[in-house]
Amino acid sequence: MCRTLACLFLACAWARAADAPPAPYPLWDGQESIEQYAKRVNLPPTKTLDLGGGVNLELVLIPAGKFIMATPEPKPVDEDGFHKKIIVGKCVFAVGVGVLLVLIATIIARAIRHRHRPQYSLALFTVMTLVAGVAVLGGMHWWFSTKALAQAQADYKAALTRYQSSYDWEKPAHDVTLSAPFHMGKYEVTQAQYAAVMGTNPSHFRGANLPVEQVSWNDAAEFCRKVSEKAGLVVRLPTDAEREYACRAGTTTTYYTGDTEADLGRAAWYSANSGGKTHPVGQKEPNAFGLYDMHGNVWEWCQDWYEGYKPGAVVDPQGPPEGQLRVLRGGSWGNRAGYCRSAYRLRGFPDYRFDFIGFRVVVVVAPSTP
Repeated sequence: MCRTLACLFLACAWARAADAPPAPYPLWDGQESIEQYAKRVNLPPTKTLDLGGGVNLELVLIPAGKFIMATPEPKPVDEDGFHKKIIVGKCVFAVGVGVLLVLIATIIARAIRHRHRPQYSLALFTVMTLVAGVAVLGGMHWWFSTKALAQAQADYKAALTRYQSSYDWEKPAHDVTLSAPFHMGKYEVTQAQYAAVMGTNPSHFRGANLPVEQVSWNDAAEFCRKVSEKAGLVVRLPTDAEREYACRAGTTTTYYTGDTEADLGRAAWYSANSGGKTHPVGQKEPNAFGLYDMHGNVWEWCQDWYEGYKPGAVVDPQGPPEGQLRVLRGGSWGNRAGYCRSAYRLRGFPDYRFDFIGFRVVVVVAPSTP
C-alpha cells in the first residue's frame, strides 16, 4: 500500500514538473561579460552553423535584457540641486580657510606681542590640520560639483540634439524587455553563405566575404527557412526590438561607439568613408556583444511588419500580425551618418531588392528549464 502511494506521489510530481512553465531567464545586468552571462544561464557564448561546402555561419549569444527603445526625450538638468551642492562646497571651503587664517593670525600676533618666534602646541597644530582638511574637502566638493554640472549640461544638450533631430517614427521611447537570450549572426550574411544555402548570388558588388545584397525580405526569410531545416533549429530574422537592443549592447548613445560622426567612422562603412560600395564584413570595431557592422555597410531586414511605436512598457514585441511594409535597420554604405543611428529604422516592401539591403539571422534559444 505504501509503495503504491509513493509511486502515485512521484507520478503526480513528475506530471506537475512536466506541465510547469519554463523558468524565466535572468536579465543581463549590463556589467558582466557575455561569457559570464552564458555560464550563468548554461548556454554557449558562441554558435557555428555548418552551411555546407566548407562554409560556416558564426553567431554570438545576446543576453536577455531590458532597454529603452527609440529616442527618449531628455529630462532637463536639475541645476538647482547642483547649485546647492556648489554653495555648500563654497561655504565649507570659505569657513575652513577663514578659521585657518584666524588661527595663523593668532599665532603671529602672539609672537609679535611676546617678541619671539611663532610657537604653537601639538593641540593647536592638530586643530589647524583638521581645519585645513575641511577646507580642502569643501574645495574639492565645490570643484567636483561644478564639473558635474558642466557635464550634465553637456549631456543634456547632446541628448536634446538627438531627440530634436530624430523622426516621429522613432517616438515615443518606451521600455522593452527581451525575456530570453538568443544567438545572432556575428556578421551580416555574406555572399558565400547565401550562395551555399540558396545556390545563387544576386549581389551587385561581388566578393565572397562581402555582405549579400539585392535580397528581398522574402529571399531572407527563405534563407532562414532552409537553414532551419538543415540545422534543426529555429533560424529567423531578428525582430525590430532585438535588432536595436543587440546594436546598442547596453549603450544609450547615438551609435554604439559614441555620439559623434567620428565615433561612427570606427564602427561603420557609410557615405563618408565607403567609397560608394560595400566592404568585407568584420573590418570595423565591434560592439560589446561582439557584433560587427551593426551600423552601415548594408541595411538589414527585420522580422516585423512596420507600425508606429506605442507608449508603455512591452515584453518581447513582435510587431503587428500583418501589414504592407517590413522594418529595416542599421543604415548602409550610401547613407549619411544620421541614418545609421542605433534608433533609426527604415521600412520597405517585402519584395524590395537593392544593392544596399542585406540581412543577418537569429537562432532562437530553447526555453529555460524550471
